Amino acid sequence: MEDPNAQQQGAAFPAPPYYFQRYTQPNLALLEKAKSDPTNPDLTTALDALPFTILALEPPPPIKRGICWMFGRPWPVQDTLATLAEQGIEQLYPKGEIDRVKELKKLNHSAIFNFLDLVHVLSTSPGEFAANVDHIRVIFINMHHILNEYRPHQARETLRLMMNDQLNRKRQETAALRRTCADLRKQLAGLRALEQDRLAVPAGATASDSNQDVDMAPATPAPSTTGATTEAGESGVTVGDSTSALNKNAEAMSRMMQLCDTIE
Repeated sequence: MEDPNAQQQGAAFPAPPYYFQRYTQPNLALLEKAKSDPTNPDLTTALDALPFTILALEPPPPIKRGICWMFGRPWPVQDTLATLAEQGIEQLYPKGEIDRVKELKKLNHSAIFNFLDLVHVLSTSPGEFAANVDHIRVIFINMHHILNEYRPHQARETLRLMMNDQLNRKRQETAALRRTCADLRKQLAGLRALEQDRLAVPAGATASDSNQDVDMAPATPAPSTTGATTEAGESGVTVGDSTSALNKNAEAMSRMMQLCDTIE
């Protein structure tokens, strides 16, 4: 039998778990057949030949209570900070509500005093250093425990800063989009004005002609529609093509304006 405890749980780069070799294509196909038709008699022989239960290939249910092992150390499933008493460490600061800043300063002074005491012991009786080192270790564990109690507050503040950054970035992007839409509106308004001016000038007349005084001479007969079509045909552009192009430009401008309204 394979021994699950043979794995080195405390290794920095542990080997894959022993059961990874079970997940072969034939075994997965048997699992699908067992779930779809568990009463198939032809399937019983194949399942009996396996050294493990076919349902062992299914992922285990999530652990809801107890402990789990991580990097070779037990860790409670309900992620709570273990007290110093549960860790077997002497608590050097009072229980209950405390001023953490004040207690950290006191522990810091104690650590400095014990370090100076350790230096004195090493200079006079080097063999008696173990007790001082143990005192310093307990002081640092107490300081570390007080700092760990700030983790929920740190997580909330970090989340608040991240959300503020996202909000500011979205506001900047929205402002940039609105500036772009404003520029597009100005450009579209200018193009529309140019298009209306071009449509207002009669065919064959120039902008300077429209500014001249009105001639009181008898008007010449207007050219026939056939002649206008012929001249447009000679230039390569028909009246219908010009109207279609104008309609397309108007539709494009309308779509751009609607897009700007949607963005804003």
